[in-house]
Formats: sequence, C-alpha cells, structure tokens
Amino acid sequence: MRLARLSLVAVCILCMPLLHAQTEPREEIAQLEARIAFLEERLARIEAGMNGEPETEQEAPLERVVAVPPPRETAPSWTENLTLDGDLRYRHETINDDTVSVRHRHRIRARANATAMVNDRMEVGFGLSTGGIANDSGNQTLDEGFSRKSIGVDRAYFDWSLSESLRLAGGKMSNPFFRPGGYHLLYDNDLRPEGLALRASPGAFFANAAAFFVEERGSGPETMWYGLQAGYRGSIGNGVSLTAGASVHELSHAQGRRPVFTPSNGQGNQLDANGNYLYGFSQLEVFGQLGFDVAGDPMTVFVDYVTNDEAAEFGDGLAFGIDYRRATDMGTWNLAYVYQDLEANAVVGAFTDSDFAGGTSDGSGHTVRAGFSFPGGWSLALRYIIGDRGEAAGNQRDYNRLQADINFDY
Repeated sequence: MRLARLSLVAVCILCMPLLHAQTEPREEIAQLEARIAFLEERLARIEAGMNGEPETEQEAPLERVVAVPPPRETAPSWTENLTLDGDLRYRHETINDDTVSVRHRHRIRARANATAMVNDRMEVGFGLSTGGIANDSGNQTLDEGFSRKSIGVDRAYFDWSLSESLRLAGGKMSNPFFRPGGYHLLYDNDLRPEGLALRASPGAFFANAAAFFVEERGSGPETMWYGLQAGYRGSIGNGVSLTAGASVHELSHAQGRRPVFTPSNGQGNQLDANGNYLYGFSQLEVFGQLGFDVAGDPMTVFVDYVTNDEAAEFGDGLAFGIDYRRATDMGTWNLAYVYQDLEANAVVGAFTDSDFAGGTSDGSGHTVRAGFSFPGGWSLALRYIIGDRGEAAGNQRDYNRLQADINFDY
C-alpha cells in the first residue's frame, strides 16, 4: 500500500513540468498540489483501515436515488358513461286488401342509439333510424333500383332525475305514457313525440304528464298534444300483479285544420269538404293489465278503451289481448293474441298502429303473433292481421296482412 502511495505521488510530480508549460502554470500547479494532498489523505485512511485502525471520518456511500412520482389519478374515460345499442330487422310482408291486388314486399329497419350519463342525475340520448321522415315507422322498402335509403333523427333527448320518484324529459323521446300490454291502440310503438314530459312514481302509484309540439304555424295557433295519466301498479295477491289507470289526451287547434303529418290524407279520420279535420280530439282512456304465471311462465292480459268526446260519431276504440311467455332469453318463445276495434275518429290516425288496418283508424279485426329467440342475439317473429277497414268511409272491405321478421339486437 505504501508502494502504491509512493507511485501515485511520483506520477503527480512527473506531471508538474507539463502543467508549467500551460498558459496559467501557477494556478494549475496549485490545483494539482491540492489534488495530491487529497489523495494522500484518502490513501492514509484506507491504509489505516487495513491495519485495523478506526477511521476518523466515515463517508456515506454514494447512491443514485431515483424519485418515483406518486401514481397519477386519471379521470375516468368518457366511454365508461356511454352506452351504445341498436337493432336490425328484415321483414317480408304480404298485404291483401280487397280494393287492390295482393302486394309482396321486403323491408328493413335499422336503428342505432347512444346514451350517456352526464352525471348521477342527468341522462342524454341520441338515436338514428331508417324510414326517412316517417313519424311512426322505421321501415324502409327495398326498391327504387338499389337507391340509398334515408336515415333520420329518431331520438334526441335529456332525462333529468329530479328526485328518486320524479323525472323530467325533454326533446324527441320515446312515448312516456304507459300502454297496457305494450299495445299501440292510441300511439304506435315507434312514435317519438317532441316536447316535455314529467313522470312521477311515488310508491305503487304513477303519473305522467306531457306537452308536445305537433304543428308549429307561422300564422295562427300551434297544435299541441297535452296528456295526463295516472295509475296504480302493484300486487293483488296470489302472485297476480295489477296495473290500472286512466289518461286524458287533448290535441289543441285540430278541428277545421289540415290533418297532422299527412295534410292530404286523414289516415282514417273523417275530413270536411275542405279536407280538414271534421272533429277535434279530446280523448279519455281507461286501461287495465293483469300479470300472472301459467305453468311457470308469465302471462299478461290487458284491456284498453278510448273515447273521443269531440267526435259526434265513430268516436270509440277498444283493444284487449293475451300475451303468453316472453321470447327474450335464448331458446324461449312467445304467443300473443289481440282483438281491436278502432272507429274512425277515436284517435289521431297519424299516431295509431302503423300496421293494423293499413296504418289508419277506421278498422277492426284480430292479430296473432308468435316469436322464438335463438342464440347469438337474434330472433324470428310472425304476425298475422285478419280484419277489415273503411266502414266510416263507406268502403268497408277485408284487410289482411302477414309479416315475417328476422330481428338482430346488438
């Protein structure tokens, strides 16, 4: 160790002449001498340690310390609050109307929806559908030389939870009113009213109120749809559930004005000599629905009655039916039957079922429906309508319609 010390000192001394040759020899010599002194002191401590002598100074080992930042709290992805869904339906349809030849056609309906939770109380939704500007159907007939098919805004709404039992919705939305059996005596399932709706469900009771904009006119009063519904939903014992209630619906400034949506066609409603509504619409609806199990499967029985107080004639409508099982889960099937008698002025023709009686009021008859669900989110459904139409128009005739559907949900 002493030899290493002497060698280091010798090397440093030999380097001194070279430092004198630099531009600042004195300064560099001083630096070299200081370095030599440091090395000598260091060597002395090492040598003393090897001989068992305690060092006068402990040097902490030099370590590289890498600071690890705390994990960042990333904001939740916007996709976590977004839900996408949709469906596609392919339909073969045969229509047998006595006044025209038998008609066969193929139709599609495609819909896509996006729903987002803005916060814990606010939901917004947006949806697109085929069917162009149709107000009660997304069906698009396959024809016109492979032309591109129209897509329109089907829904655009907000749904605000004011409390646990009170919600306010606005925009273009699904119908907020309860429909017994899910049936569309008054309003088609695809109808998307536009305006504001308030829904309350305190306990077993429920209430719905709405103000919808039907026709906005530059001159003259607007036509509005005002609706109010109240009902009870609960169990009456022995596994039987009951939903019952009543609704009032008013279409303001309708009488003496052009028909809604189809100005040149009343869609079953009677018109005056100028082609305007012969009567207004002030509807009272009474409904009831029972739910129970048969052989371990659900069954629903319902009745729906409506009368238009402003119509002097043909102002009543009635529907009742049975729905057995639900074709929702894989391998399940469904059967349903409905009888309907809807007079010409009982409801707004532009709003009622778009399939029964050609999509108009002024028709009666029977509907039989069956469905089966397959693995992979698709199902088959058959619907056969046997009835007649045109009594109030003085042109009563048979009207039958067969629909075979393939449905895909995603």
